[in-house]
Amino acid sequence: MKIYKKNIKLITFGNFPFGGASANLLRYFTLSLSKGNNDVEVLLPTGHYYGNKIDVINKRVGKIEDVKYKYTGLLMHPKNYLGKFIDNVFGPLFLIHSLIISHIRRKIDIVIVYNTTFFKTLVFILLRLMLNYKYIIILPEFYEKPKGQKFSLKKIKWYNFYFGMKYLIKYADGFIVASHFLKKYINKNLNCNKNVLILPNAMDPKIFAIENIEPYKKDYICIGYTGTPTRKDGATDLIRSFSLVNKKYSDTHLLIIGDITNGNSILTELKNLAVKLNVIDNISFTGLVPFSKIPKLLNSCQILALTRPNGIFAEAGFPTKLGEYFACKKPVVVTKVGDIPRYFTNEKEVILVEPENIENIANGFEKLILSDKLRENVATNAYKWMDNELNYLKISSNINRFISIVLSE
Repeated sequence: MKIYKKNIKLITFGNFPFGGASANLLRYFTLSLSKGNNDVEVLLPTGHYYGNKIDVINKRVGKIEDVKYKYTGLLMHPKNYLGKFIDNVFGPLFLIHSLIISHIRRKIDIVIVYNTTFFKTLVFILLRLMLNYKYIIILPEFYEKPKGQKFSLKKIKWYNFYFGMKYLIKYADGFIVASHFLKKYINKNLNCNKNVLILPNAMDPKIFAIENIEPYKKDYICIGYTGTPTRKDGATDLIRSFSLVNKKYSDTHLLIIGDITNGNSILTELKNLAVKLNVIDNISFTGLVPFSKIPKLLNSCQILALTRPNGIFAEAGFPTKLGEYFACKKPVVVTKVGDIPRYFTNEKEVILVEPENIENIANGFEKLILSDKLRENVATNAYKWMDNELNYLKISSNINRFISIVLSE
């Protein structure tokens, strides 16, 4: 009996295969799909847009292992308004053309779209009706409504997201979500019974398995963080809690890896806070760095941190960096938000601390500073959890089973 490959198109208006957290997730998600009986292609309607041309692969059409990818717009997303307009209009038009051609050649069974907006979802629903493919939406988070002016650009973008979530996504055939919060939203708020797969993250632990790395700062216990150090990731809470730790343990250091991915740097604001708290000499800021450098930097630390505050963004999302932390076999201090308490037990896989509680966060760091054994046990248990739940090779069967269910209905 001949087995036919399923033709899957994944569409992202972000970056691929490198260029931020979403690119990392989608890289291993698509590699998981390719481990099944699937022909997988990633289509990018808009050009690469991440820092100052960081993690760029200068190929309009390329391949990473068995996953193909193609830019239908510009290779690099322009910074000037005219260039942005051209990329945002013509890239999606060429994407639609590509999908129609694939349909004519019978090379499209299912379309998976990363994230949602009202207009984006409307276009793919109309194409689904016309081309008769199955349509899955990946929902990585839920955005908070911006405060301030009634008609700010941020608020317009939020309404574009919100109305898509409220009125249109229910017409999709299935959902892949980051959290139980999003699954509950779909089942309850949308009044529809659709197939939902919870996928917190997908990753390759081998990327972070680096041994014999020199400590970031010799004779110091270094606490590390990577990501976009904004309010959503609790960057100011991290610095404030570290200031309490550093006053008590002078041989501690904080390493902050990352910055705003596009736009003005946020590091000046964070450095000013460090100066105010008199810990600037004990904090290092790398700014944006290529993904290839992050594993080595994280492995040079003794403790890793994720101090997200309360908020709907924390309830709905699952931080992709957490799996990367675990893969480094380092103990993690993490706030009790979203699905974190559902998955982990305090002092088993992580040190759980209260969000926005500076003293409690500092106490969490102190526990690990004082106990080598606790650090080792927590890191070992966390690695086991990550390897079972996030390793893209091990979760491939669950992902492909979900795809087959959606296709069969």
